[in-house]
Amino acid sequence: MPKFLEQDLANSAAKRGLTGDAAKHYIFGAMNNLGAMHGSKETAKGREMERKHERDTMKKSAPDHMREMRIEIHRGPARKVTGFTVHHHMMPKPTSKSGAFMENETISHPFSANEHAKMMAHVKQHTGAQLAGGAAAAAERPGDAGKEEVEDADRDGE
Repeated sequence: MPKFLEQDLANSAAKRGLTGDAAKHYIFGAMNNLGAMHGSKETAKGREMERKHERDTMKKSAPDHMREMRIEIHRGPARKVTGFTVHHHMMPKPTSKSGAFMENETISHPFSANEHAKMMAHVKQHTGAQLAGGAAAAAERPGDAGKEEVEDADRDGE
C-alpha cells in the first residue's frame, strides 16, 4: 500500500478525532475509494502512486554535490566481514544569508557482505554522477543502483 498516502490519511484521521478501528476504516476506505487498494490488497494503481511519489520527492530532495565518500567495513566474530556502509558527505550548505552557519549533510547506505557487487555499482553510480556535473548529480537517486550496473559488476568478478 502507498505508505505516504497511509501516513497522510492517518494524520487526517487524527485531526478528525478518529482513533483505533474508526481510523483504520477511514484510512483503508479512502485508499479503496481512490483505487490504491482493493480490499486488503494493493493495486497496480497504488504501486504506481508510490513509485511516482518516491520519484517526485527524490527530485526535490536530491543532494547537490558530494564532498567525500567513505566506505565503512563492519566485522563480526573472528574478524569476518559482515557488511559495509557507504557514507556520502555532501558539500556544506549555508543555513543563513550571511553564511556564518553551515549545515553538514551525511547520507548513509548499508550493504550486507553478500551485496558487494551492488555496493560497487552504487559507488560507481555516484562517482560517475559527480564527474558528470551538477545536472546528473541533481538527478541521481541515493541508494538506487541500476540493475544493469549490478549485473556488470557481477560479470567483472567484483
